[in-house]
Amino acid sequence: MGEKAKGRLILLAKVLVATALLTWLLRGGNLDLGALVVVARTPWLLATNFAMWAFVAVVLGGLRWRVLLTLAGAHPKLSRVFSLQLVALFFNVVIPGNVGGDVLKALYVARNEDADKRAPILVVVFVERMLGLSGLVALALFVTAVRFPTLWSTPSLRPLVMSVGLLGFGFVLVPALIVLLMRRFGERIEARLDGPSRLAGLARKLVQAFRLMATRPGPLVGGMLISILMHGITVAWFALLAREIEGQAASFSAVATIYPLGVLTMILPISPAGVGVGHAAFEKLFAMIGLTGGSTVFNVFLVGQIIPCTIGAIPYVSLRSKAPLSASEETMEPAEPVADPSQP
Repeated sequence: MGEKAKGRLILLAKVLVATALLTWLLRGGNLDLGALVVVARTPWLLATNFAMWAFVAVVLGGLRWRVLLTLAGAHPKLSRVFSLQLVALFFNVVIPGNVGGDVLKALYVARNEDADKRAPILVVVFVERMLGLSGLVALALFVTAVRFPTLWSTPSLRPLVMSVGLLGFGFVLVPALIVLLMRRFGERIEARLDGPSRLAGLARKLVQAFRLMATRPGPLVGGMLISILMHGITVAWFALLAREIEGQAASFSAVATIYPLGVLTMILPISPAGVGVGHAAFEKLFAMIGLTGGSTVFNVFLVGQIIPCTIGAIPYVSLRSKAPLSASEETMEPAEPVADPSQP
């Protein structure tokens, strides 16, 4: 079986999984598609949704990327950064493929830089995704620590507290320790990872990413703080949607505790963009904190983040017509794809 045929079968299987999950939620009365109509008829919700998307996904996302590009010695203009950020969002949502939008925007920056900067610019893709995960978990860890007495006093919430603690260990503490380790032994470790296997290639990319982060901690800290701010605003919007759609008193702290767990389920490669999987996960997570309508709120949130991404078609068409990537540029080895939860 050829690679194209295999890819189509995998995509079909993912679509079937998403369809089955959405059908199950709809038949069970848990997913209310009518909430989309309610939001569409509420001007202030529409305006807030667009403003939140523009500020978080485009402005803050672009600023985080520009800060991290300094690790590779690249300093593109802000106007170009925001334009490429729009292209990346459009490409990820509308034209998904083997090369993600974040890799595409990196290729457009790399083509204007010296040859020795091109590989590090692509490694920044991996670094940015890792910071997206770490920032998400760091926010949940902080909120859980602040609310620990209240959360731990409720037996049904203890598994949630322990899950957040494990995530904090795996996505915040361990990466920080690895960065420190790479400052001393990174070169020797990378030299040993020269095998041709896919696993060796992934390990090599991980080491390269951590070595890049270890060289200059300043941009790394800046990128981490921006990631936390991005997720904080997103959680606040998610909580507001829960209040407006379901009429529930969904606090920021409660939603911040479960939000990372719901987003992380979307990383599982069993449905397109986590559709269906994310819906089912938030339905269960909302129930854990005494709320209802998790799948409905998530559906409104997801659609509200996807539709504005089509704006990126404008700069994307302009780029393709004026400066298309060459065949050699498109085959440059990108960082191994890892989902960025900062983008739905």
